[in-house]
Amino acid sequence: NRGAVVVGLPEAEIDAIYELRAVLEGRAIAAAVEVVGEADLVRLGDIFEDAGPRANVAVAQAPALGRRISFDYVWLAEIARAYQVSWRPQSRFDRVVIERAGRTVGAAEIVAALKPALAAEGAPANGQIELANRGTEFAVAPDAAIKLDIRNLAYDGASGRFSAILVAGTDQSWSHRATIAGRVHPTIAVPVLRRSISPGEIIRTDDLDWMTVREDAARRDLVTDPRRLVGNTPRSRLAAGVPIRDSDTRPPILVARNSTVTILLQTTSMSLSTLGRASEDGARGETIRVINIQSNRTLEAVVVGPDTVTIAGAQRIPVASTN
Repeated sequence: NRGAVVVGLPEAEIDAIYELRAVLEGRAIAAAVEVVGEADLVRLGDIFEDAGPRANVAVAQAPALGRRISFDYVWLAEIARAYQVSWRPQSRFDRVVIERAGRTVGAAEIVAALKPALAAEGAPANGQIELANRGTEFAVAPDAAIKLDIRNLAYDGASGRFSAILVAGTDQSWSHRATIAGRVHPTIAVPVLRRSISPGEIIRTDDLDWMTVREDAARRDLVTDPRRLVGNTPRSRLAAGVPIRDSDTRPPILVARNSTVTILLQTTSMSLSTLGRASEDGARGETIRVINIQSNRTLEAVVVGPDTVTIAGAQRIPVASTN
């Protein structure tokens, strides 16, 4: 307010304020812990080693499963004084952290429970299930034998969308209930490499494995038939476990650029050959440019074998040998 004077507080008064806060918090907690279950309580013996005969006295509500709670030195000092525990803080940084053990039931377990239920409603067995709910995971006791039950499942085959009620619990009680929704995406199987392969290495059948990808996310040029890969070599290094495109591989190079090749001209009545130099790399069946060493002419030839090419009869070559 106008005319107010701002002054600094002495350290002792600041400590007194914190102590008053701790007293009020302690009283509120003491009133609240009377209505919670036994497993949801923090007891005096959980905080202090030498709590004495009052070790089993509840002093706070426990954190949720899998979470933790921190008590600062002011709260600890007030609790120690209230219950006559011989403890004093050594510094303002003294604190106790209570962590409650828990196991998280996440999306993977929920999806595993959804799969058979969705399949029974006509969803594709190999479909990829996508949960629309964020934060569907929840914590349970570490040794709890949790059962997941899918109820009131509604599935639309045209859109792939679904909704259901997830109920989770043990044989004694069902402790968790949530509405879940999502979509089932059709998938396709594609061959992938088991190991990384570099250019020059030949892809063999035992180099291949399978993985599924969503149809709507798959490129049109992905290889789906492993026969289009076996016997080929990568154009660049290919990583393991990654879908392969048509353009990622090629037949192995039989003619290397600048290498000496045998140029063949074959007809029904004769066979001619001469030497040439390849102007580019070539695999079996590919058409490449070669230079006739004798005439220095550039010809178009088809690779038919290692360092061997053949040309059409319309292109003439000097005779090197006649068979």
